[in-house]
Amino acid sequence: MEKKAKKPTFEEALEELETIAQKLESGELTLDESIQYYEKGVALAKFCHQKLEEAERKIEILQKQPDGSIQKKINKGKRRHGRDRG
Repeated sequence: MEKKAKKPTFEEALEELETIAQKLESGELTLDESIQYYEKGVALAKFCHQKLEEAERKIEILQKQPDGSIQKKINKGKRRHGRDRG
């Protein structure tokens, strides 16, 4: 019997995605190899996105106030270094 592959952690998937991006950017792969790596990269990106959404939902649940409102503490898209840009 064939065992199912263990799902990677978010960090493992992200690291593999970075490796795939480097290989694709190198220009040293054949077309078929590039397509295979691209497909794997898309699957990993979807997996990472799903994990981030799950984490966000958990954070929102933990931040839920007694009146049912959610106190958001996460500033999406804002970076510490980007504030001074005008």
